[in-house]
Amino acid sequence: MYQKYDVTLKDILKDIPKVFLKILTGYETGKFVDVQFPDIQLREPDLVIEVKDGKLVHIEIQSENEHMVGRMFMYCGFIYNQHRKLPVQIVLYVGNKPMNMQNQIEGEGIKYSYNLIDIMEIDCAQLLESDSPEDVLLGILCKTKDVDATIRTILDKLSVLPVKEREGYIRKLLYLSDLRKLYPKVKMEISKMPISIDIKESDIYREGMENGLLRGREEGREDGLLRGREDGLLRGREEGLIEGIELGLELKFGSSGVELMDKVRAISSLDRLEEFKNLIRKVGSIEELNVFLNI
Repeated sequence: MYQKYDVTLKDILKDIPKVFLKILTGYETGKFVDVQFPDIQLREPDLVIEVKDGKLVHIEIQSENEHMVGRMFMYCGFIYNQHRKLPVQIVLYVGNKPMNMQNQIEGEGIKYSYNLIDIMEIDCAQLLESDSPEDVLLGILCKTKDVDATIRTILDKLSVLPVKEREGYIRKLLYLSDLRKLYPKVKMEISKMPISIDIKESDIYREGMENGLLRGREEGREDGLLRGREDGLLRGREEGLIEGIELGLELKFGSSGVELMDKVRAISSLDRLEEFKNLIRKVGSIEELNVFLNI
């Protein structure tokens, strides 16, 4: 999945939108559970939620038709080893092409399956009635009979939020709208509204993000030719981490978060950058990030 979609959707779902959660799982409330899988390289599920009866719900977001059975089976085992509970597992498909994925395997002594849900089969009307901005945002990805009306309803709901919150949610809406090729429509509707958000700035950031990722990879390749393949790959990974961190800060804290990037770029360790990227998902304030950066 493209990083901007990945970060945006994880950020929205981590806030546990109650209507969407009930549609997926039957539960309205839950709390985010931090789960990591130590291995040769760090593995991390998209989202694990503990619901009110103590069950764990594991959700993976998928925008392409890929073979997920092996990965989900492995994640199930890792989660069980850490928490001694078998999770309820869901692959949430958010792509445009018809969903066509296997969700079960069976062999001698083993029968395994997980839930496979196409977000485009969910009626957006249920989400648009919610008071939760996260539910409302997810409506842009769901089934609708009138795309233009859906966009207007989402923006009407977001327009009453405080300025800082509104800007953050509208940026998330712009990122998600691109999954449905609706970015131009959403941008046009925003331009008609009496709200203060700089769409040009959003365009520049969006294009800069994509160009930065490509540039990081290209520089990694070039450096690899000049200084060896390993150095090039490390440089490319560093650039990709920095771009991902900047997007995460922008989505969660807006311009105040982006102001931390000078300190982030001063981090010389890839492990520290990875640790900081994961920390963004967990913290509730910029002050907590500053504590990490000032160590």
